[in-house]
Amino acid sequence: TAFEKQANQNKSGYFMGSSLSLFDIQLYNLIHFFDDQESVQKALADCPNLKAIHDKVEQTPAIKKWLAERPESKL
Repeated sequence: TAFEKQANQNKSGYFMGSSLSLFDIQLYNLIHFFDDQESVQKALADCPNLKAIHDKVEQTPAIKKWLAERPESKL
């Protein structure tokens, strides 16, 4: 995909630039929101660079802390 190609061009591990951006967070949210859907996981398997960005965002200390402490929610 075009997103996968763009993600591959940036060697910082983020979609663009050298630090976490709103786009990276939105990409994480989109992937995470559909995480339980088999089709999304299958598509993500073919996009290792996007998966790597997702994983990097998830390991960002402030985000990791929020994910661990946030209230339980279906949203």
